[in-house]
Amino acid sequence: MPLTLHHLGLSQSERVIWLAEELGIDYKYVFHKRDPIFAPQSIKDLHPAGTAPVMEDDPSPATNSKVVLAESGAIIDYIIAVHGNGRLALTPKDGADYPHFLEWYHFANGSLQPTLFRVMMARGSDPNSPIVARTMDKWQQHLAMLDARLAETGAYLAGKNLTAADIIIFFTLTTMRGFCPLEFDAGEHKHLLAYLKRVGERPAYQKAMKICEGDDFKPLLGPKAETFDILKKL
Repeated sequence: MPLTLHHLGLSQSERVIWLAEELGIDYKYVFHKRDPIFAPQSIKDLHPAGTAPVMEDDPSPATNSKVVLAESGAIIDYIIAVHGNGRLALTPKDGADYPHFLEWYHFANGSLQPTLFRVMMARGSDPNSPIVARTMDKWQQHLAMLDARLAETGAYLAGKNLTAADIIIFFTLTTMRGFCPLEFDAGEHKHLLAYLKRVGERPAYQKAMKICEGDDFKPLLGPKAETFDILKKL
């Protein structure tokens, strides 16, 4: 079993475990505990980035040598291409869904997650600050875009089927809110909330979250999100 997937508790590396479960591929799972809220030395020893996720493939079918990768998008692309036979990624052969797949796949880490991170950093700052106000407006704009797209498809971001675009974006809409507990509006974000419920019912997602966080963890799939205990203890 050459593929090893490293997960840092309560982090975006849940994406990679979920991807592997959706694809039904074999992998070795390694859990890393936060120390106390940041990545421990065991993660830093794997890759110069010092962040999760990290993937090791030894030997890689693509290079016949060991490959170590960080970055969610790079790891997802690699696993789909090397171990997943292209499944869960769209190509021009998929027609009209293809540009939607590309846009939402890159929107996740290019726009949505950085905006939520800026919101998190701005909490406690002057709410009348133009920078804070602009940040909150941008977050609401992103949610409105997502809700409108999901109203169009009635299913997933690229179309009627789950793709890697959903896998990479879902963490920001769910687990990441445990670090920045923003609420979704039941009226304005009804299609988004229905999407969270729909994805949350997928067996592969449920299995991945149990692997990553244990049986007692409740994914943040509703309008409200509570701050994680690890932050309350600081």
